[in-house]
Amino acid sequence: MPKMLVLASTLVMLLYSGEVAAAPEAPAHPACPGIAQSAFEARFPRQVERYAFDRGMLEPFLQLWQAGHRPDLPLPLERVTVYALPGQPFLIGYQSGECVIAFLAIDRQRLLKVLRPRIGWPA
Repeated sequence: MPKMLVLASTLVMLLYSGEVAAAPEAPAHPACPGIAQSAFEARFPRQVERYAFDRGMLEPFLQLWQAGHRPDLPLPLERVTVYALPGQPFLIGYQSGECVIAFLAIDRQRLLKVLRPRIGWPA
């Protein structure tokens, strides 16, 4: 009987030694609600052309997104990349950090019409 008591008390002491397990640290960046940019771009052929826009050029892209009565973007928009594949509509990748949070296919002429005034080209 004393052996059982010693064994039980040792087990209790080991399990409840008073040390608190450290909580796992929160990740530095929240999980991507979309797809990682590298995985998104890996789906394109090599001949794809990329045009990156940020800061002052984001507003026309946000207007295009909102014009389709789509849900709000899940994260703040930091930049967009327009992907041009030969013979295909442009594909706009909306990005936050290294995450593509949304994408939109758009006719080339429509996108150019929206961007021309912002770039300073005649309409």
